[in-house]
Amino acid sequence: MVVADSCYSGTLTRGIKLDVKGPNYLERIARLRSRIVLSSGGLEPVADGGGGSNSAFARVFLDELASNPGVLDSTTLYSRIRRPIMLAADQAPELADIRKAGHEGGDFLFIRSTPLDSASE
Repeated sequence: MVVADSCYSGTLTRGIKLDVKGPNYLERIARLRSRIVLSSGGLEPVADGGGGSNSAFARVFLDELASNPGVLDSTTLYSRIRRPIMLAADQAPELADIRKAGHEGGDFLFIRSTPLDSASE
């Protein structure tokens, strides 16, 4: 998975394709190759600020990852961050397959790891 927070990063995408989640969704997508990109915008400039010491995109992205309690696929992540980013800045994030890279319909999974200091509790 490529996460691009830069102007015109939408050139890496073809358009959005959201898969329908059914039984065994995580098992199914984990077996397939995933070549995807999450870009902070489309074919336009994107905001460098608006998120404290980060861009609006980075702030929303990092906050969502920090609040992830377990397993989070990129499609769900995208659905959670798209609107808040659009409200914070004049840009619309995109999620899509990377062109001609061997994408098989899988998805990238963010899995929360146990912090080292809480492992002993």
